[in-house]
Amino acid sequence: MNINNLKSTCITFLAGCVFTVISSMSVRAQIAPGYEIAKWHQFKTAAISYTFDDNTAKQLTVAVPLFDKYNYKVTLNTVTGWSPNWTGLKAASINGHEIASHTVTHPALNTLSIAGQETELQQSQSMINTNIPNAKCLTTAYPNCILGDLTTIKKYYMAGRICSGAIVSSSPADFYNISSIMTGTQSAIKTAQDFNNKAILAKTSKGWCVFLTHGIDNDGGYSPTQSSELSSHLSYIDTNSEDYWVDTFGNVVKYIKERNALSLTETLYTTDSLLVVAADNLDNTIYNVPVTIRRSLPASWPNASVSLNNKIVSSAISVVGTKKYIVFDVVPDQGELVLTKSNEVVLGYNALKDFTPMHIGPNPFSEEIKVETNGVFRYYVHSLDGRLIENGTFTNTLVFGGCLIHGMYFLNIQNDKEFYQTKIIKS
Repeated sequence: MNINNLKSTCITFLAGCVFTVISSMSVRAQIAPGYEIAKWHQFKTAAISYTFDDNTAKQLTVAVPLFDKYNYKVTLNTVTGWSPNWTGLKAASINGHEIASHTVTHPALNTLSIAGQETELQQSQSMINTNIPNAKCLTTAYPNCILGDLTTIKKYYMAGRICSGAIVSSSPADFYNISSIMTGTQSAIKTAQDFNNKAILAKTSKGWCVFLTHGIDNDGGYSPTQSSELSSHLSYIDTNSEDYWVDTFGNVVKYIKERNALSLTETLYTTDSLLVVAADNLDNTIYNVPVTIRRSLPASWPNASVSLNNKIVSSAISVVGTKKYIVFDVVPDQGELVLTKSNEVVLGYNALKDFTPMHIGPNPFSEEIKVETNGVFRYYVHSLDGRLIENGTFTNTLVFGGCLIHGMYFLNIQNDKEFYQTKIIKS
């Protein structure tokens, strides 16, 4: 239905459209009935972030490729005065990894004057932003895990990391004291099973596990972690990917803050269309990570599509118990989302290993990327803000990407029975 017609013909709200207003003392803002906001991205049970300190020699050459294999993104906390590999860090940033601050010279902040702390914190951020112009440096890891002057830290960063060894709550009380768990020879986390056990603990508590790693293998870094153990652990996480959302420290912070500030207001409701506005009270130049939400489908809707500003938004159908939902990601404050009734029946997200045999690669890619599967399938490429870039229908094989600019995209593959979504990166 045309949006103008929708607005003109919908005179009254249906009874199901009455709003529930949550107390201002709650972490939640106003949420319209029928909607749910995912605690973690894509309704995963727990979040995991992998952070690497001190720019040791094998982080970029050995560790990062282990994560790239699964399209997992890490945070590289860089000491800017220790001659970092800016070329390698910039390439990692373009590939979606976070380059964060670990100060200029790695001092214990509480041993410095306020002016000295300001120099370490501001100049580190400034140098990273100069050398990594495609992303903003917004988080910091305190050297030796010692917090400095909070007022000074808050001037430059949205969050800071310590290392108290605890699993982080899904809604931390203090974003400047985010716990992490150290790995390697000087810690209790040495083997793949040690890593797995902490991930399981995060799953049990529905919390956030932040790992802190320094050296890799024999690169001379503090408390080295063996890449073979890290590799085995990542294989375990991938096997259990329905439980774990892996993303950078900064992106998880953004997600939590956006999720807790998000309001969902359903402005119009007709028999075949809904309009909803997703908004928060945060700085949109910083808080721009998509938040996953779902809306229970009206009983007469077998399926639905989602659009924003007349552009298709990636979505999927999910069945939880006896309820059917339309699930999609939204960046707050982008405008009115339109949910439209569809008669097409589509299943929910599938893991790649559960999809009709398919290969996608290379990923990341520099020129083109290839999809190989069996039979007829449709593909959709969206930007991270939901804009449809290209789409089409193919049989068995698709080669594309030549017209894409460098960056990260969502790739959706769909046949008559299955739906699969992943991120692809053109480097």
